[in-house]
Parts: sequence; C-alpha cells; structure tokens
Amino acid sequence: MTRDPQRQALSAAAHWVARLAAEPGDPELHAAWRTWRDETSLNQWAWQRVEALQHQLQCLPGAVAVNAMDAADDQSQRFGRRAVLKGVMIGAGVSAIGWSGYRQAPQWMADQRTTTGERHSLRLDDGTRLSLNTASAVDIRYTAEQRLLILRGGEIFVETAPDPRPFLVRSAQGEMRALGTRFDVRQFDGYTAMSVLEHAVAVRPGVEQAETVITAGQAVTFDSQRMLSLRANDPGEGAWAQGRLIVDNWRLDRLVAELARYRPGYLGCATEISHLTVSGAYSLDDIDLTLNALTHALPVRLTSRTRYWTTVVPRA
Repeated sequence: MTRDPQRQALSAAAHWVARLAAEPGDPELHAAWRTWRDETSLNQWAWQRVEALQHQLQCLPGAVAVNAMDAADDQSQRFGRRAVLKGVMIGAGVSAIGWSGYRQAPQWMADQRTTTGERHSLRLDDGTRLSLNTASAVDIRYTAEQRLLILRGGEIFVETAPDPRPFLVRSAQGEMRALGTRFDVRQFDGYTAMSVLEHAVAVRPGVEQAETVITAGQAVTFDSQRMLSLRANDPGEGAWAQGRLIVDNWRLDRLVAELARYRPGYLGCATEISHLTVSGAYSLDDIDLTLNALTHALPVRLTSRTRYWTTVVPRA
C-alpha cells in the first residue's frame, strides 16, 4: 500500500463518520456506507483506524487524548498523524452529539501547542520570545510586511524584539498591536484578556476600527464588539512563564480553578470552603505538591475518586 491510497481511505472514512452521525436514521445512507466499507480491505482498515481513534479521543480527558494521539500505533504515525487527526475531527465534528473536539481542531493543528500541564518557550526568527501556557495553541504567520501570531486557544506571553514590521496578536475577538513590549494574552470562551507588563499595546476589538492603547501596568478584557473592562495588573501577572502562580487574597475556588488548568482530569472545590482566601506563590510544575501545601495552610483536605478526579473538601 502506498501512502496516498491510505490517506484517501482515512479521509473517506472520516467523512462517513460525519454523514452517519448527521443522519443516523437514514437506511439508504447506512447501506451505502456498508457497501463502501466492504468494497476493499483498505476501506475496512481505514474504518477501523478512524473508529478506534475517535473512540480514544472521545473517552479520554483533553490532555490524555493528546497523549493517546501521540501514542497511536506506528501506522497512524507513518501515514501522517495530522492527516489522521484532521480526518477524525472532520467526521466527529458534525455528529449529532456535537463533539467538542471539532471546535478545537485549529488548536490541534496549530504551529505551536502545549498539552495540559505543559509550558513551552521558544525564540522566533526575529528574536521575539514566545511562551505558551498550559493547553495553548498559536499559529505563527511572519511575512515581509508583518509579524502575526494567531492565538487559537489558551494563553501566551510575548516579549517582542525590535523590527520595522508591525507585531500583531490576533485572538477570536480582535487584534493587538505591540508597541515594543512584554504582554500576556489569554483566550477565554467569548472574550480575550490581555495584560501589559512593559511599554504599551494597541487593542482593537473585532468590529471596531479605532485602537485603544493599553499601557504598562494595565489589563483589559474585550469581546468582538467592545472593550469590557480596564484594571490594574494583578501581582505576579505573567509569572506562569517562570513556572509560578502568584496570588493575593484569592478565593480558594478561584485558585483551585486556576490550578485545574495544569492538571488532567477534574479538580474541584467544595462549596462550603470556596470562600476561604489564599495568598502566596505556588509552583506550577507539581500541582499535586501545591495542593498538598494548601492542606497545611487551610482547614482542607483532598479526596480522590481516581487519579483524574480530585476535590478539595473541608478537613474532617
């Protein structure tokens, strides 16, 4: 078998997943699918591969699903990991149950990405320093006219290098133009948050033509329609790039929610202790160690159902 027939078969199988999920009660469609599947051994092989891979990704937590992709057998590695993954996402994306992985397809296919709990730093061609936080993805689009980063998800920290080309970061809600600066950008569901640590950044929400300049020490949130809020930076803004989380009088539920970003599976906080406040500096390199530290500082304990389900509860 050559690579091209196998890739074509995988793509066809993924599209059959999509059609069958979109029209589960169509007997003619099911008959046509069975005809295609049984037509050749190659089609049968492709269907088995896509079906097995879809099952792995649906049944595992986000970061674990990425690991499952990375650990997929030699066949999927040999015939194009991205091609297989893209095909499965196309197929599952339009399913009746609305598989969330399809919505995240640009993240899986991004130029640079991290899994849950992973951070990564690199120096771009112009000397700019780019750091990706946990579960983040970014595309890098440098041309002769501009330097552009497209944030597909998660959070990035940027320290721009001198260059005559404009430096832009684009999120789902708008665009940010660096004015010789260090700044942090985080993509939330429905809005973007940005904080400036040095110099300034000009922000333009999606539908607006006018830019708003945000200076050092300020943080802003915006959606695709307008600026939402402007405030002073929190202490330790951007410290995650050095592996630390610095909090000042945070509610415990807020801290636990932030730590959950770095740990696969579920990490929650019981309602009756959610109001407790916390201050300090915590390591992001060992979340379990950080959670244990909380049990010494507060009247709380940890309870786990599995390694992927932990809750912070009142100490008995």
